[in-house]
Amino acid sequence: MKSKIMRYGIMIVAFGLLAGITVAVYVFNKPKRDIAKTAAEYSLTATQLMTEFTKDEQAANAKYLSAAYGKVISVSGTIGEIDQAGDTSLNILLKEPTMGSGSINCSMQKSEIPKAKSLKVGDNVAVKGECTGYLDIINEVSLVKCLLEE
Repeated sequence: MKSKIMRYGIMIVAFGLLAGITVAVYVFNKPKRDIAKTAAEYSLTATQLMTEFTKDEQAANAKYLSAAYGKVISVSGTIGEIDQAGDTSLNILLKEPTMGSGSINCSMQKSEIPKAKSLKVGDNVAVKGECTGYLDIINEVSLVKCLLEE
């Protein structure tokens, strides 16, 4: 009787381990969302986006973030700063006079860096990316995996 219980216990543990490994492999290898092929759920100006986050961060998080990913949004505005770190990273900060010290930090996809290098401070652009939220400490809304829109 004892060996039968032990055998079932070992089988249950082995099944649990196999199920856990299967889920981990699936999650690790899950395809990434292609921002270029994903339609923007919202199109707005940098000032509108910043205003929503500074007025009611919880409501803005509910609107622009989801459990799995941030939602893909399109933001238009004026380039206030371009921050490039080598050939692998380029961030565009959208700033408007009406935003005060706030900004929208757009972290560009690596494939977009050559196109983004031709931009200058003061240019008006539209950027599509995945919203990851608001950083209250530095008064900044972050977008990642960004693409320049034509």
